[in-house]
Amino acid sequence: MKSSEKSPQVFSKHMTGKKTQEHLANFERLLSEMIDPRPDKTGSLENIRVLEVSSANYPATICASMLGELGAEVLKIEPPEGDPAREVTPYGVNIKGVGLPFLMENRNKRNITMDLSTETGRANLKKLAGGADVLIDAMKPGELDAIEAGYRHLSDVNPSLIYVAVSPFGHFTSKAERCRDIPDSDLTAQAESGFSMLIGDPREPEPYNYPLRAGIWAASYMSGALATAGTLTALLHRNKTGEGQMVDIATNDAISAWQGFSAVWGFTMEQPRVRIGNFDWGLYPYGYYKAKDGYVTVCAALDHDFRGLLKILGRWDLEDDWKFLFDRLTDDPEKLQELETEIEKEIAKYTCDELFRKTFEYGIKATRDKLRSKGFPIVVETKLPHQVVEEKHWQIRKSFQEVDVPGFGKITIPASPPQMSESPMRIKWIKGTIGEDDEEIYAQYGLEK
Repeated sequence: MKSSEKSPQVFSKHMTGKKTQEHLANFERLLSEMIDPRPDKTGSLENIRVLEVSSANYPATICASMLGELGAEVLKIEPPEGDPAREVTPYGVNIKGVGLPFLMENRNKRNITMDLSTETGRANLKKLAGGADVLIDAMKPGELDAIEAGYRHLSDVNPSLIYVAVSPFGHFTSKAERCRDIPDSDLTAQAESGFSMLIGDPREPEPYNYPLRAGIWAASYMSGALATAGTLTALLHRNKTGEGQMVDIATNDAISAWQGFSAVWGFTMEQPRVRIGNFDWGLYPYGYYKAKDGYVTVCAALDHDFRGLLKILGRWDLEDDWKFLFDRLTDDPEKLQELETEIEKEIAKYTCDELFRKTFEYGIKATRDKLRSKGFPIVVETKLPHQVVEEKHWQIRKSFQEVDVPGFGKITIPASPPQMSESPMRIKWIKGTIGEDDEEIYAQYGLEK
């Protein structure tokens, strides 16, 4: 934070006077080091070697990218013609034939080629795995096992190896066996999980009302994050016991498991989950609304927050019928739509900035209320992607970083979110050329050409 900028305002009655100023000064120093970490601070996975055996599997490559940012040495093993994931890109936009998603997720990796259809290639992989800490299997289930490079083979050679297998349906159950040749894709994962049938506005006419997919690779990033969490947990277990293990990630599991609240709703209401559009399964108001000049996001679900919102909007007349959260549940979406229509009508009278300022000023006064009875409704602008990139807040946090990729030019990519004071995540480099580290790595690890 620049010295010319104001110190952050802390909304807490427990932090006042000199003690608060000392705390904020220390905290500001800590934040500065998180944003610009000292060179001597290393990632938590320094000296951990990761092998990513690649084959058009983005959850696996996302996991490897995150481990690389945490400090691990990541060797990306591609076939001689390159990982097919190189060709995946929106609207065919690429840089020198390489797709943008591949470049973004190839941070902190060293690229080597290996032909696993040959005896030499298989021997090289086994040799590397014998001294590795983690192997990420991004191939189809059973493919590495068929060439005697699966977990049951490699764990005999290297009992401390953590073998992370990522596939659409995992490595067990009869369905996993039947569907083992289905390529991984975020779209099919969303479809298999039922996620697509829960998204969209049920008030819209066909064909716009269902099914819809999330506008991001939701399943890929969920399963990539879970694969990273599984890897870190396995490393902790190995530190205690010396034992490696297999971590099996099914991308369809990941997005299904993270729909937990909607599943609870279906069980509680004793009926199939329905599509509820802008409503939430158990909170209201908790969604997006059209203002004069854009969209705002409203979070005022707790009873006192809801009352605060009604005061701000000048609609205290609605309080009697919708006083408690149980009155605003989505067990009857058609009934709740009556309230939704009134809230929509009021929000449409203001600009995004007017709504933000009204609720923010109300919230500052409400924090001084010892009983917290006034509530703290939240209204923020629903950002467009270009607004996010331009937002100074994210620039200060270095959430988006410009990286010079040799042979490809400068690209701006989002960094992984965790900011850590003692073991910072770093983007050291991005490489895009097939096999550009072959000579160095083959020599370093004594591999056969």
